[in-house]
Amino acid sequence: MKKSTIITSSKINNQKIKLDFQIQSIERDIKRAEQSSRWLENWQPEKLADLQAELRTKELEKAQLEQSILSGLTSVLALVNGRAQAYTICAEMLIDLAHEFEGTMEDRGITVKNRAGAEARFRPAGKSVAHSPMGRSITTYVVMRRVHDGWRLIHAERDYCYDNQREFMEVVVRPCAHENMIRHATRNFSVWDETPNDELMA
Repeated sequence: MKKSTIITSSKINNQKIKLDFQIQSIERDIKRAEQSSRWLENWQPEKLADLQAELRTKELEKAQLEQSILSGLTSVLALVNGRAQAYTICAEMLIDLAHEFEGTMEDRGITVKNRAGAEARFRPAGKSVAHSPMGRSITTYVVMRRVHDGWRLIHAERDYCYDNQREFMEVVVRPCAHENMIRHATRNFSVWDETPNDELMA
């Protein structure tokens, strides 16, 4: 991969939120129009048709935004995975992973401003079998980077996972993010200046 590919983007997500709000507003207007004959008399039936056309336009805009991310990821992963599908990573899974890693950093107490620069490395688990592991399957190994705007795919390669092999997951963060994690994990805890004597521990 010569350049990164968008997985998630706060800019695109904000556009989707705005479109969702507009779509809901138009749907409410259409519902009111359909339920009120007086409204139809005042506004004319053409207004209802205009609202329905506007709704279709906004829904199409939202679909195109979503597809803009999916198509880029799909193209990259198709080159890596080839025909293999069963144990490889697809575009939708990659987006879910980005949200999962974002949630993990949130749970560990990493502030938003300190998340940029983190890298997440992932490879799915192997096939689950009852007998001793013998075979292996084609899978995908990916490296994702958190930037200020969201997550980017910076590396993807074909890999192999053996039967019953656990998934591989590693997140590398900046020192300031690690400090956030330590502060979060030790919140409300302090350390004795000196080791308590036996009486205090009895």
